Amino acid sequence: MFRSVVASSVALALFTSCSTDRSPTDDSPQVVAGEKRVGIPWWRQLNDSALNQDVSAALSSNPGLRAVALRIDQADAAVAGARASTLPRLNLGFGYGEGRRKEIDFGPYDLAPWQSGGQLSWEIDVSGKLRAAQKSAVENRAAAVWDFHSARLLLASRIAAARMNLYRFNAELSNLDNSLLASQGTINFLTERSEAGLIPDSVLEKQRAENERLVREKLDLKRLRDLTVVQLRTLRGGTNPSGITRSNFPSPASLSSRPLNELLASHPGILAAEARVRSAFQLEQSARLDLLPSFQINALAAGSQKNLTDRFIIWTLKAGPSLNIPIYDPVRLAAVKARKSQSKLAAAKYQETVLDTLAEIETARINFASRRAQLAAALRETKALERTRNDAREQFDAGLTSQIEYFDTERRWLDAKRSQATLRQAMLNAQIDLIKATGGGRF
Repeated sequence: MFRSVVASSVALALFTSCSTDRSPTDDSPQVVAGEKRVGIPWWRQLNDSALNQDVSAALSSNPGLRAVALRIDQADAAVAGARASTLPRLNLGFGYGEGRRKEIDFGPYDLAPWQSGGQLSWEIDVSGKLRAAQKSAVENRAAAVWDFHSARLLLASRIAAARMNLYRFNAELSNLDNSLLASQGTINFLTERSEAGLIPDSVLEKQRAENERLVREKLDLKRLRDLTVVQLRTLRGGTNPSGITRSNFPSPASLSSRPLNELLASHPGILAAEARVRSAFQLEQSARLDLLPSFQINALAAGSQKNLTDRFIIWTLKAGPSLNIPIYDPVRLAAVKARKSQSKLAAAKYQETVLDTLAEIETARINFASRRAQLAAALRETKALERTRNDAREQFDAGLTSQIEYFDTERRWLDAKRSQATLRQAMLNAQIDLIKATGGGRF
C-alpha cells in the first residue's frame, strides 16, 4: 500500500511537470516586428559618417546603456528562480547534539548525539500558481529587454541631436566670422569719414558697439560648441568625437510613413509597458491560485549513532504525499489585494505610455512639418537677400550707393544665413524626434 501511494504521487508529479509553457511574448507578431525594427540602425538614414562612429562607440562603451543591459541579467536570474520553484528540493544534514528522552513505559535513556538526515520535498503545481509566477518572471524579462531597446533608441537620438547642435554652432561661428569681417569693414569706413569730419562720432561708436556685440556672441557660441563636444564625449562613453569643427549639415534620406497601429504595435516603450501589464496580471493570478489547496510529495530519512564511526542505531524513514488546505490565511488574502492593485497600476501606466507616445509622435510631426516650411521660406529669403546684396555691390562699385548701405545689405544677408543654419538644425532635430517617437527605424 505504501509503495503504491508513493508511485502514484511520483507519476502525478512527472505528468504535471512535463508541460512547459512558453511566454506569449516569445513568438508574438508584435515582438517579431519590434525586434526587426529596433535592429535597424536608423541613424544611418542621416548619411553622416561621424554620427555613425559616435553611435557605434556609445553602444559599446556607454555605461548607462550597459547598466540597463544588466537588468536583463537580473531578470534572467528571476526567471531561473521561478522555474526552480517547480523542481524538487533535496536537503542533507549532519550534526551533533547531546540529549535524553523519557517515555511513559520506560525509563530515561541517552540519545545518540550524532545525527544525519536527508529530506526531499516537491510541490506539485496542481493549481498552476507556480506556472503563473514563472510566466510573470518571463514577462518581466521581456519588459527588461524592451527597456534596453528604448534606452538604446534614446541614447542614439541624443547623440544625433548633439551632432546637429554641433554643426549648427560651427555654421553660426562661420557666418559670424563673415559678419565680423563686414562689421570691421564698416568700422574702417566710418573711421575715415569721422576723422574727415563728415559724420558725427556717435555713428562710429554705435557701429563699434554692434561689433562688440558680435564678438560677445561669438564667444558664447564657442562656449556652447565646447559644451556640446563634452556632451558627445560623455555619450560616447569617454572617447573623443571626430569632426568637431565641421559646419555642413548632412542630407538625410526621406522618411516613409507607416500606419499608426503598426507603429504602436512595435514601439519598444509600449511593448515594455504591455509586458509589465501581463507580468502584473500573472502575479495576481498566482496570488489567487495560492488560496487553493497545494499538493506535495515529501520524503524524510534520518539516522543517529553514538559515535561518528559506529553504524546507525536509530533509523527513521517517511515518504508520501501531503495536501495543504488553507482555510483562512490573512497573509495570502492581503497578497491578492496587493497584486490586484499592482495590476491596476501597470494597466494605468500602459495607458499613460500609449497616450504619451501618441502625443510625442503628433508633436514631432507638427514640429518637423513647421521647421521644414520655415527652412524653405528662409532659403527663399536668403536667395532674395543675396540678389539684393549683389545689386548693392554693383551699385556701390558704380558709385550709386554708399558703402554704409552696402554693408547694411550684406549684414542682413549674413543674418539670414545664420537663421537658415538655425532652422536647418531645428528641422533635423525634429526629424530625429520623430524617428525616436515612432520607436526607431523608418516611420
